[in-house]
Amino acid sequence: MCRNNKKIKYFYGMLFELLLKKIDMKIISQLITGVVALIVLFAINVNSVSAQSSEAEIAKEPYRSDAIISMLLYYMPAGWTFSDVNGHFIIQRNDSIWVLEENTISTMSEKKEDRNRRIQAKGKKTVAQIAIKYEKKWDFLKIQEASYKNLSITNEINALSNKYKIAHLKDTKLSTKERIVYTPVLPEDVKLIENYYAEKKRLESQLIPTPDYSTQQYSLFIVSKSGCIDETHAVYPDKASLECYTILSLLREVCGK
Repeated sequence: MCRNNKKIKYFYGMLFELLLKKIDMKIISQLITGVVALIVLFAINVNSVSAQSSEAEIAKEPYRSDAIISMLLYYMPAGWTFSDVNGHFIIQRNDSIWVLEENTISTMSEKKEDRNRRIQAKGKKTVAQIAIKYEKKWDFLKIQEASYKNLSITNEINALSNKYKIAHLKDTKLSTKERIVYTPVLPEDVKLIENYYAEKKRLESQLIPTPDYSTQQYSLFIVSKSGCIDETHAVYPDKASLECYTILSLLREVCGK
């Protein structure tokens, strides 16, 4: 058990160093997955009694009776809290962070000290947090029904550009993977595009949000997360971002869909 602890600490330290050096997040993601795998293997060897919550703790915080939630609590980085607030699990770092919206790819060559000073001077002081809405665990039938309905609606949405005959108006410069933009060429195109977006919005409102993860007792929906370094957000201190990604990876590994 001690040997596994040392391995986890070693990988955690290595990840922190990589993050400070602004290494590609894909590499960090792969290494975090390795750390989580170690944690899961370690959890199998832990005496089950030592990881259980007391009856008093469960009476105060019922979610502790869920073995997967208990595992998340057990391996959550030091300095983070887990609370139940109005139907949401809030996982939050105690210490403050600074977040600056910017193109982080363009600042990779910047010295660490200069970057940190700039983030603190121009960034927003906040906290690293993951907000998760929870519901009673969906059964298989409920998930299948929602998935089938969503697929049907998605097919309708995908067919709208042909329905309104605007497929040829796709703006390749403004369109992204997340959103297709249509630009009118003729005056009559304006009304067609407006009708397209109106029906698209109506159909999207009918989509049923399905769980991102599931535990023994709950279906979980990620509502928001803050404090993660990515292509558009710089964070100080870097350690907070690494911890945030570690928790998200742990969620992904130990929770089923």
